[in-house]
Amino acid sequence: MTNVHDLTVSQLAKKYLEDAIKNNDKVETDLYERELIRFVQWCRQGQILQELTPADIGNYTDFINGTGNTPQSSGRLLIIKEFLTYCKKNELIEKNLSQHVRRRKSKTNNITLTGPSMRKKTQLTPAGFKQLKEELEKLKAERVPLTQQIQKAAADKDVRENVPLEAAREQLGHTESRIRVLENTLMDATIIDLKKGGKKTVKLGSTISILEIDSKKRASYTLVSVTEAKPLEGRISDVSPMGKALYNRVKGDEFELNIAQGKSKFRILKVS
Repeated sequence: MTNVHDLTVSQLAKKYLEDAIKNNDKVETDLYERELIRFVQWCRQGQILQELTPADIGNYTDFINGTGNTPQSSGRLLIIKEFLTYCKKNELIEKNLSQHVRRRKSKTNNITLTGPSMRKKTQLTPAGFKQLKEELEKLKAERVPLTQQIQKAAADKDVRENVPLEAAREQLGHTESRIRVLENTLMDATIIDLKKGGKKTVKLGSTISILEIDSKKRASYTLVSVTEAKPLEGRISDVSPMGKALYNRVKGDEFELNIAQGKSKFRILKVS
């Protein structure tokens, strides 16, 4: 019979989630699962949880805090703290590792985080969520060939002016950075229900047809979060000047906006 103290981080994380679901704990399973997977991947393969040290937990804390986003990092570390507390409480580990999870305190508010549901969510349209997921999968697929390029370029012992090596390293760095951004965004995202609230008022996900009254020019925009904004494709963010002007308005509303040619007046023709 396997000694519980010989169980790996992966095995105990799975047990923790199974028990949480069985006990009907108020746990957002998908969010907890994704963060525990992050922790498992950070540990070496086959890492026995009992063998982790307070220094290891401190290093993971620094790794998460290094993202610089206090609300997100606090929520992520809270999940790990709850997991380690569970392991100690159920005598699956001897050391109380949870006390070494150090969360940064927010300087902007005094909100007490009680779980990942307290973290600020990024709102995405269904199409935007799908596009970001596809981009993430594509970037992850690019990791292997980039790593192979680095290994091939590094085989050249004369690295003083090894342009291919530096180029491959730089590209891999950009790829890894974008992967982290996308993972963070998707993990904390909520998908907008386009059917909710009707189509009379401009909100995230709305498509709006407008008329510039003086020039009689027409344009159509889809209002999205800044994460999925693509102005050249008519997808403008709710924090852009036009997005702010349109938000919460209805068909028939008129408004003024400063554009490149000066102040201009617009009318909303349709909201869908």
